[in-house]
Amino acid sequence: MKFFFSVLFCLLMINGNSQQAYKNGDIVADFEFTKILNYDTTAASLNELGNQLTIIDFFGTWCIPCVKALPHLNELHAEFKNNVRILLVSNEEHGKLNKFIAARSPFPFSVISDDQNKFISLFQPPSYPYTLVINKKNRIIAITDAASLNSADLTKWLSGKINEQEAGIATILEPEIVTNLKSSNVLVEASQQFVYAVKTGEPVDSLVSELKNINYDELVSKLHSDDEKKAFWINLYNGFTQVILKKNPEKYKSRNKFFKSKQIEVANKKLSLDDIEHGILRHSKIKWSLGYLNKVFPNKTEKDLRVSKVDYRIHFALNCGAKSCPPIAFYNPENLNPQLDIATKAYLTGEAQYDSSKNIVYLPALMGWFRGDFGGKSNMKKILMKIKVIPEGSNPKIKFKKYDWNLFLDHYKTDN
Repeated sequence: MKFFFSVLFCLLMINGNSQQAYKNGDIVADFEFTKILNYDTTAASLNELGNQLTIIDFFGTWCIPCVKALPHLNELHAEFKNNVRILLVSNEEHGKLNKFIAARSPFPFSVISDDQNKFISLFQPPSYPYTLVINKKNRIIAITDAASLNSADLTKWLSGKINEQEAGIATILEPEIVTNLKSSNVLVEASQQFVYAVKTGEPVDSLVSELKNINYDELVSKLHSDDEKKAFWINLYNGFTQVILKKNPEKYKSRNKFFKSKQIEVANKKLSLDDIEHGILRHSKIKWSLGYLNKVFPNKTEKDLRVSKVDYRIHFALNCGAKSCPPIAFYNPENLNPQLDIATKAYLTGEAQYDSSKNIVYLPALMGWFRGDFGGKSNMKKILMKIKVIPEGSNPKIKFKKYDWNLFLDHYKTDN
């Protein structure tokens, strides 16, 4: 049975018979890949393309942090080109990748076109950005993101002054990522199959029917924890938004009506996108109260299904179809916290802008709309310090950017 998992920012496809993902310290078996762009041959093996160090960067043209990291990778390439090979991996269409490469000529990196997700299934990145460093013995010695790589670490790894056991623990990403990506919860897995089908363009009618006919008592009992509820409802929100707007984009012209309309059926309950976001995922919050007010009399269905505590990170996971929305990713309860942490870091790294000369940080509009969910402006600054968007101890003024409401479907595979 096909299933899928989160990528901050893309859709990654594997099947139920795939191996456990490679992790830090593992030795990667040599294997061939048959579609390589921007290289003198179209096929090679990992050993043939490897070097003293091989950097594998899982990449998407839509992924803002991935694109922003390319100049930095270029600098590392220039400095270490005789000893380090940098490979990009993407499951996007060849034409899109070739167009991206041509627009940035000269482009120094080879790109593995993983349109059948064979490469991705071996490493199973839970979200983007996701970068691995592999030594000449094919051992993974670090898992990080491209922007965090630096000359000092590369020099250390090339020198061999640290042993392989120490190198295998030198993970830069925090927290540690769980690699069991297929949910053990059958309802969450159903939500995963639904988003998978939406992404790949497969028929969804049978899956929509399956979701509609879930037994209500089973829905309540099997989505017991907040993590199960968040994973299930985030997947459904994103999947149904895509299905509805692809079928009838005109609905987006009246956005208020679009979000309020009860056009989704789950367990024979008619729900709106607002019901899912503000009622279930935000614990019965009043939509336009800046995140500070709760409904006085939520209905029974909402009380049965809602999370017990608001998690501000959901705002970096929900895709409402607009250009300013975060990219679509897949979520499961077993891996939810690191997925949401990475989604938060990736989105804010791309969208938040800090002007040190004026001591102003410009934040996405959605943080202003739901500021109570974030704990107010003071806590927003703590979040930004934690992910290094603003310097530790700084106290900048916060301004909120305008929101781009232009319709932007298939966020995970559109051009940058």
